[in-house]
Amino acid sequence: MVLIIVSLIVSAIIAILAILIILLFIVPLKTDFVLDTDNSIIQATALWLHPFIMARVTLENSTPVLNIHVFGKHFIKKKLNKNISKGHSLEYLGAIEPEDIQVSTRYGFNNPFDTGITCGAVNMVSQLININTFENQPDFLADKDYVYLNASAKIYMGSAIMRILQIQRLYRRDLQWIQT
Repeated sequence: MVLIIVSLIVSAIIAILAILIILLFIVPLKTDFVLDTDNSIIQATALWLHPFIMARVTLENSTPVLNIHVFGKHFIKKKLNKNISKGHSLEYLGAIEPEDIQVSTRYGFNNPFDTGITCGAVNMVSQLININTFENQPDFLADKDYVYLNASAKIYMGSAIMRILQIQRLYRRDLQWIQT
C-alpha cells in the first residue's frame, strides 16, 4: 500500500515537472526594465504565469537585490554579486531573442546640444534593434537633467535556455581544442 502511494506521488511530481517544462516553451516570460533618474529607480521585473512567479531586481544601497515571489508570497531576497563576467555575455543576450519589444524614453538635459546628441544616438540604436513600439520624447527645454526609460519584452524561456546551452557547449568545445 505504501509503495503504491509513493509511486503515485512520484508520478504526480514527474507529471507536474513535465507540464512546467512544456510551459517554458509555450508561455513567454514578460520582462520590464525601468530607469528613472528623477526618482532614483533602476528596476528589472520578470513575470511568468503571473501570479505564479515574479522576480524583481532593484538597487538597494548601490547593491543589486533579487526578490522572488511565488503566488504573491515573498519567497527569496538575495543580494547579487557584482562580478563582471569576461565571458560571451553579448552572445548570450542575443540567444535570448526577445519578442514584442516596447521602448518608451523621456529625457532632457540643461544643454539642448546634449539632448540633441542623445536623441540622435537613441534613434540610431532603435534602428539596430527589432523594436515593435518605440516612443522617444526628448525635452530640449528641460530645467534639470533627467532620464526615464521603460522597456518591456517577451522571452520564450524554453528555447532561450536551449540556445544558451548550445552556445556554452560550443565554447567548451573550442576551449578544449585550444588547450590540446
